[in-house]
Amino acid sequence: MISKLSWLKRLKDSFTNQPTDSESFSRFLTKNSLNKKYLLIATAGIFIQFIVFKLCYPFADYFTDSYTYIDAAANNYIISVRPLGFSRFLALVHLFTTSDTVLIGIHYLTIQIALLYFFFTLRYFFPLRTGISHVLFAMLLFNPVTLYLSNYVSSDAIFASVSIAWFTLLIWLINQPTWKRLLIMAAYLYILFQFRYTALYLPAVAIPAVLFSRQNWLFKISGIILVVVPMYLGMQHIKTLTEKDTGTRVFSAFGSWMAANNALLMYPHIKVEDKDLPTADCIAFNKIVKQYFDTLPVSARPGPVDLLWLDKSPLKTYMHALQKQKKINGYFRSWHAVAPVFTQYSNTLMLQHPGAYVRYYIWPNSKVFFLPPLECFRSYNEQKNTVDSVAVKWFRYKSDRVTCINKTVQATILSPMPVLWLLSNIIFCGALMLVLVRVKRYKLSPALLRTLLIAGAFWGTHFCFSIYASSIVFRYQYFPMVVCITFSLILINILTTHYRNKPVSTM
Repeated sequence: MISKLSWLKRLKDSFTNQPTDSESFSRFLTKNSLNKKYLLIATAGIFIQFIVFKLCYPFADYFTDSYTYIDAAANNYIISVRPLGFSRFLALVHLFTTSDTVLIGIHYLTIQIALLYFFFTLRYFFPLRTGISHVLFAMLLFNPVTLYLSNYVSSDAIFASVSIAWFTLLIWLINQPTWKRLLIMAAYLYILFQFRYTALYLPAVAIPAVLFSRQNWLFKISGIILVVVPMYLGMQHIKTLTEKDTGTRVFSAFGSWMAANNALLMYPHIKVEDKDLPTADCIAFNKIVKQYFDTLPVSARPGPVDLLWLDKSPLKTYMHALQKQKKINGYFRSWHAVAPVFTQYSNTLMLQHPGAYVRYYIWPNSKVFFLPPLECFRSYNEQKNTVDSVAVKWFRYKSDRVTCINKTVQATILSPMPVLWLLSNIIFCGALMLVLVRVKRYKLSPALLRTLLIAGAFWGTHFCFSIYASSIVFRYQYFPMVVCITFSLILINILTTHYRNKPVSTM
């Protein structure tokens, strides 16, 4: 107990010291000889990589979500299956050009600029040995995942670039907080929310960073309000628009479907009685679920997300039944109409059977988190030779045929990446625990310690949110992988520097 109190005191004491100001960031970039070399190599490398890649993949890459985004942009929908941020971005780019190459170039360039901003910010604030700095630079700027991610007509690339810039601003708020940076950080967070609803967990990272900033309580309270209130109002606005368009007041119908899918993974292993369910709608849905699993062979049980998409899944069966019963007009309205029922049903099963939920959903999903499937990265255009007419019209292709150097070679190129993600998680978590437990020994600056804690908070919230409420595929791990690999190297830098400088004992 005394040692724990001593560790907490040392941790608290390390926050009392203030870092000293240094040269301006712009001067650091332009006057430092090594930084100038990095900028030169990055400029040449970024453009050479993109040119070579587009010679190999002259057309953009597509999967199911791509057409959803394009359709929403072309028809100016007020709501869609996916958040509308990327569709609005597509429409904005479309005002100036119909070239898919320009769109992909914007994707790629914004990610690389964000990565450079992230890289030089870390070099500006924290001492990195030259070798570590070289490795980090190479891994950030010459990552093949960046090219393949950018080539998709999808929100992933823009979400990744804004996420990296947003996280970098958190580092600036910890080290050199200003009102301007606070406002930009909050704006970036709201943009992320518009592009993907997984941004809902990011305030849990932003708020501690704001509290760590060396500013008064007016600044900190204002920061918390700027982080929380816009996203809350945005959620309410989406509910209002959804109710107006579909008749059902719900924030994310997809989230409700996903929750029901997750809960049903434990259904064959539990007993669900009608009397335990809260509403008649839940009871009606449970009858369909029971019939489905009673007639399904054990060998044919669905995979982790199959119930979302299979035409004969109990979720689809109930939706069609409710559509017929209530005479709901259209698939989209029906898809939303069942969402409140799925939310009630999944929450009930989860609360009544927490052990089974952990065993049959949380635990398997945790394992997938550390080795996520490549999913759409396995092949170009889902190994199809053509694209849908909505893409042909939007980008004004001469035909619906698309070509590339090889449809499946990317699976080979990217196959080491899930393993790299696993290793970076192991190194980051293990090294972070070691450094925090022995914080006094490593004599970290207060700013570096706070930044490491924010990186740890990000990893923890991302892990919890992913295994509880999100599909886990590798493209969703791109931004977390950037953070995890980066701070793994920073922690290695801390540990190896300490042991390098440790005096050798004599006999």
